[in-house]
Amino acid sequence: MEPAAFEDLHSLQRSTILRVYNYYRLLISFLFLYLFSVEDFSEFVGAANPELFQDTIIVYLLGNVLLSLSPVVVSEQVMAKTAPSFTILIIDIIALTLLMSASGGVSSGLGNFLIFTVAFGGALVYGRISTVLPAVAFILTLYGEFYLFFLDQNDPQSFFQAGILGIVYFVANTFFQSLSQQLRKRESEVFTLEEINQTIVEKMRTGVAIANANGKIKLINAAGKNLLQSEGLETNEINELPENLMIKFRNGKLNHNKRSITFHTSRDSPELLASFSEINSAEDGSDTLIFIEDSTEVQRQAQQLKLAALGRLSASIAHEIRNPLGAISHAAQLLAESEHLDHGDKRLSDIIQTHCVRMNNVIENVLQMSRRRTAEPKALNIDIWLKEFTIEFSAGVTEKLEILIETEHFPKENSLNFDPLHLSQILTNLCQNGLRYSNKNIGQAKVKILAGLDTQHKIPFIEVIDWGEGIAEDLTHNLFEPFYTTETSGTGLGLYLSKELCDANNTRLSYSRSESGGSCFRISFIQQVRH
Repeated sequence: MEPAAFEDLHSLQRSTILRVYNYYRLLISFLFLYLFSVEDFSEFVGAANPELFQDTIIVYLLGNVLLSLSPVVVSEQVMAKTAPSFTILIIDIIALTLLMSASGGVSSGLGNFLIFTVAFGGALVYGRISTVLPAVAFILTLYGEFYLFFLDQNDPQSFFQAGILGIVYFVANTFFQSLSQQLRKRESEVFTLEEINQTIVEKMRTGVAIANANGKIKLINAAGKNLLQSEGLETNEINELPENLMIKFRNGKLNHNKRSITFHTSRDSPELLASFSEINSAEDGSDTLIFIEDSTEVQRQAQQLKLAALGRLSASIAHEIRNPLGAISHAAQLLAESEHLDHGDKRLSDIIQTHCVRMNNVIENVLQMSRRRTAEPKALNIDIWLKEFTIEFSAGVTEKLEILIETEHFPKENSLNFDPLHLSQILTNLCQNGLRYSNKNIGQAKVKILAGLDTQHKIPFIEVIDWGEGIAEDLTHNLFEPFYTTETSGTGLGLYLSKELCDANNTRLSYSRSESGGSCFRISFIQQVRH
């Protein structure tokens, strides 16, 4: 905790004690004035010097009344400082000593009221300066006894009583000073723990809110404000639960077994998960503690478990594929060594071997992703690499296809830093999707690979553009999620794997509509340019 916070806490404590002490001072002032005005108590109160007692009690009473009105004139924070408290206590000691001397000294019994004054001093004044109060009280008490002794108004035994009373002064001050230090220490620890708890709650990613039965929010942390914030509403304006949450919240209160509900703050907002429990409140019955989470995080964790299982499945499938793939590759090599093959058959054999290698590389990439292996980027000349990719991709394809390549706007002095196997798999997935949808829409398998430079952000990119119907806007949110597909025969892994490979190479894969109305997938090479 900051020193200023400690000072504020101690000032608040001192202000509270001083307020209680002021009530005590007013009480004894009126009590002394009342006793002085009653003849039955004249031999105890003001017996030695009635005029001194009368003047002192009137001035003391007026001073206490004015001090009780001090918060109106002087701020309570100022009155709670050490100097004002010390001054008030010294004045009280002087006033009470005068009243005691005017009443006949310690034998009058008024010295007992000084015990409470020095005891309050132990709680109001901290440190060694607090012991000055009982010392001043003891000295003034002895001085009063000496004064009365020389006036023959008391006997030597009163000095012994004054000594005993002085010891009581110091004991009372020391005891209350020690007790006050322990209480301040305990309150400081509680204050520190409360501050730590508030910091933890405020920094939590989970939203935490306390609401009453009418849905009015009493307390809420920053995460809760962000999650409950509706479109067009500022974060600080959240004073009540959203309507969708309030409806389900009331239904949930009727069903005590249902302690978690899902809701949306608006039609386009993500799904949120709210868990609640009742807490007692002395003001209006019971409040409810609500924990709010973004359910997409829970879904992400479920996806991670699903992908972990997929990784184990991929490893076993890859092992089963490699055996027949190795046999196919070996058979193609033996076939290529035959002397009876014509040129066309040798070309087919080369295609088989090429695609066996590509298939093995795909298997390696899937295994590397499941094992979380990093990419191995290399400097690529985009013109040469795209031409080689097009030749390899088109090899062995029987149907007619058209792949347009445009690289004139790409900065020629730069080369891309990317894993060539990963880039090949990404473009293969994107081109296969583009050719299929273009063929469905215009009856021609046609895609365009555009390599250029974003003039606004100065970031190189590669776009794969097709002439299909495009993707509906309400489906773009789930486009790169695993196992999500609109095709009955698709696996839903193509775009997901492409995005994962882009992330592994510090690039970004995004989707937008092309000018022709089809799909445009862009690979943005952020910080991936080598000069």
